[in-house]
Amino acid sequence: MHVDQRYLAYLKNNDRMGIDKIYKNYAKKIVAMIVYNSGTEDDGYDILQEALVDIYYMVKDKDFQLTTSFENFLLMVCKRKWLNALKKKQQIQVTKSTEDLFHIEDESAKEIAESVQQVEKENTVMQLLDTLGERCQEIIRRCMTEKHQEQIAESLGITYAYLRKKKSECMANLISKVKAHPYFNGDVDF
Repeated sequence: MHVDQRYLAYLKNNDRMGIDKIYKNYAKKIVAMIVYNSGTEDDGYDILQEALVDIYYMVKDKDFQLTTSFENFLLMVCKRKWLNALKKKQQIQVTKSTEDLFHIEDESAKEIAESVQQVEKENTVMQLLDTLGERCQEIIRRCMTEKHQEQIAESLGITYAYLRKKKSECMANLISKVKAHPYFNGDVDF
């Protein structure tokens, strides 16, 4: 376990003093990186906030273990989020090439990037889920979090067979939206 794992514990436990320490130690560097690469100071703080929320979910849901310094990890997450934001704005030109933003000399960089990308994919899928009808959202969310579909059907006042059929239709609709989303390029793992 990396010595900087304490920063992840601050986020996981919503430790106000610890989170303040993260902002004090890293906010200026993140904001400077964003400003230097076609952003504003507000963009920098927004990206930092979004990155910390993503890291919180990584730690909370997957008990993520840090294998590099927290600074390198946070910079990588913020860099990736900013590059995605630039792509969404269709600002292809960035002041520096992506390799020049920050170079992380750690063999775990690929693993970290994959974890960040997985969280971004999950966030995008959940945003797309929010575009479905309320009934589909409820069915999918409950089937994701509850084990017994018979009990879900009963609490919704429908038969188990209808729940399975409706869940299948809703999932097909969600998968269709995911496949059509530019972030996934037609590659979906469900």
